[in-house]
Amino acid sequence: MPLTHIALAVFIQVLWGPIYTLAKPVVGDWFSPVLLVTVVYATVALLLSPFYPRAKTPGRTLFILAFFGCTLQSTAVYYGLKLLPASMAVLLMQLSVPVAIITSWVLGRDKPNLKNGLGALLCLVGVAVVVGKPDATSAYLGIFAMLVCAVSWATTQAVIPIVAKDHGTALYAALARYATPQMIVAALLLEGQSLLPTIQAIPLQGWLGVIGIAAFGFALPYSIWYWLLMRHRVDELTPFTLLMPVFGVVTATWQLGEPLSEGIVLGGAVILLGLGIIVWRGRPKVAPIPPAQ
Repeated sequence: MPLTHIALAVFIQVLWGPIYTLAKPVVGDWFSPVLLVTVVYATVALLLSPFYPRAKTPGRTLFILAFFGCTLQSTAVYYGLKLLPASMAVLLMQLSVPVAIITSWVLGRDKPNLKNGLGALLCLVGVAVVVGKPDATSAYLGIFAMLVCAVSWATTQAVIPIVAKDHGTALYAALARYATPQMIVAALLLEGQSLLPTIQAIPLQGWLGVIGIAAFGFALPYSIWYWLLMRHRVDELTPFTLLMPVFGVVTATWQLGEPLSEGIVLGGAVILLGLGIIVWRGRPKVAPIPPAQ
């Protein structure tokens, strides 16, 4: 991977980690998770569609990709952020890497091996340490939401390079256009009666926060991500999300005042160790040079 592409992949994590963490007060104080995601994708569609109004990927394919990669995944993320400490939620998101590896096995894009299996097992152990024993029903629901997020997002990332005919901003603009009506239907079904009073009660600060989340947590990083995804293997690109919890946990401790518990530190270290085993490739084997004749 060229150094410029590596820098872009790291830059995405610099945005994702703090943005997801700082979204917790927004979803907790002003927006419900479904309404927040609806406004975010509507904003992204409005920002990007004038520049990329058409897509080459078939509409049915975009509808399915948008549902699992945008609508379901993002709604689950913000439910998780509402119900869990931000640091725990961001760490649980890292389950997407072993899920992506398993998906690549199922799709036949990679072969199962002991190294990846061991790494995935360590990730699960780390998650168990981070989670500990939930002390409330809301914690169980938050953990379940983050599991849905990880599985939905990782599976979609593995499928996109196979079925999508667009890349970068053009692909993400199309996904946002399909995700927006899906989210409007979900908002009306799940929050229809309280939707109008909630919108009327949101202050200007809340709307500005959502615009920031849409621009710097979605439109910009995902446009770069999908550009990279069409140029590199999933198992080469997804490991960069390892950096997300580093920035996310630091932000949660510094800005939100969340305590950095021993379970978070130890479990996070185990998760990163497991993910490191998965992505470590060792030195490439060099074929011996035949002797001169």
